[in-house]
Amino acid sequence: MKLEVTVAEISEIFKTIQEGPERIFEMIRFDVRESVGKYLSEMMGVELSHFLKREYYEHRQGAVNHRNGHYYLNFTR
Repeated sequence: MKLEVTVAEISEIFKTIQEGPERIFEMIRFDVRESVGKYLSEMMGVELSHFLKREYYEHRQGAVNHRNGHYYLNFTR
C-alpha cells in the first residue's frame, strides 16, 4: 500500500494538531479503526474463500455452500 500525501495536507494536519493537541489521539484512533476494519474484512474474505474452496464469482456444479450477496448502505438522500 503506497501512501501519497501533499504538502498542503501535511500543513493542514500540523495546523489541526497545533490548534488542539488532544485531537491527535482522535485522528490516530480513527485511522487505526479504519485500517483494522479493512484488514479484518480482507482476512474474513480469504478465510471464506479457503472454506468454500473457490474465489469470488467462481461457480462449481453441485456446490452446497454459497457466498451471500452484499451491498453498501448509502444514507444520504
